[in-house]
Amino acid sequence: MIRNRQLNPPLRQHEAALSPSPRMGGKRSLRLRVGRIVAGVVAGVSLLTLVAPVVAETIAVLPPLFGGRAAKELADLGLAYEEVAFPTTDGLTLRGWFIPAARSDAPAIVYAPATGHDQRSGVSLAPAFHWAGYHLLLFSYRGHARSDGRPGAFTYGDAESRDVDAAVRYLYETRGIDRIGVVGHSAGAVSAILSAARNPHLGAVVAVAPFNCVAEIWQSNRPALVPAFLLDWTLSLAEKLRGFDRADVCPVEVVDRIAPRPLLVIHGTADQRISETQVRRLYGAAREPKALWLVEGASHSGIRSPVLDDLAPQVIAFLDGALREGRAPASGLAQVPSGRFKVQ
Repeated sequence: MIRNRQLNPPLRQHEAALSPSPRMGGKRSLRLRVGRIVAGVVAGVSLLTLVAPVVAETIAVLPPLFGGRAAKELADLGLAYEEVAFPTTDGLTLRGWFIPAARSDAPAIVYAPATGHDQRSGVSLAPAFHWAGYHLLLFSYRGHARSDGRPGAFTYGDAESRDVDAAVRYLYETRGIDRIGVVGHSAGAVSAILSAARNPHLGAVVAVAPFNCVAEIWQSNRPALVPAFLLDWTLSLAEKLRGFDRADVCPVEVVDRIAPRPLLVIHGTADQRISETQVRRLYGAAREPKALWLVEGASHSGIRSPVLDDLAPQVIAFLDGALREGRAPASGLAQVPSGRFKVQ
């Protein structure tokens, strides 16, 4: 017992020397907590960086709501129209409005909407085309309005160009119309070009603010804080989830196949999404007959409305040459001064 009393104090002193002081333990605990907070913040920022582009892209391609009074604007114009439906080659049913011309043997125009738009986006063009003696088909892509398909599965022109094919086939086979043109804006312009490149029943194309390739436009619109690889990963994810290949959404590679049918490209010089340089490259890849109208000061959205609405008489004259008169419309580059339009 005496030995134990002599040995225990030194042992306790040694153990005390090896154990951290309360102050040291507090500092270590604080460092651990701070480390966990920093790691959580880094992980959260990393996750947000990965998720944000995916969420933003998903929202951007969602179709607008289509209520029961969607046709009110068209009805207010006093134009007779029919609710129509027609199939795609992969088993879906597309729906839209057919506005007949006074003459049954008149040519027809298909309107191809931009991303996030449906058949209503072509209504503002209806009076001009109707009174010029054209049938007009306004339809919605798959997954939009009352057309079959999964909402949010937009493919930037791949599946949508096949929907344009279906619309043209409906006019040609069901309606017996053999003179057909297409007018499209943005991704609708891309869909129009892709369709016309393989579809001989399209006699003329009006492409408003088209892009060259989906991969190019994604990178040229990349926010400064988003790394290029992350945007490419987002596009790859969209390809896998929606079943398309970016290589198939590259109108600059096929636009030359439209000739000898005429092509009109309309573009705004203030377009912040698609540069004038890009559009000039697309125009350069096309073959005659072709025309490029550059509207000074018009933005990507403004080139559609109000500019295209205001340019409707000139666009109709272009289409008349191709679809009514059997002649090639005037080709070349035209600068359209901004003073003619309320560009935005």
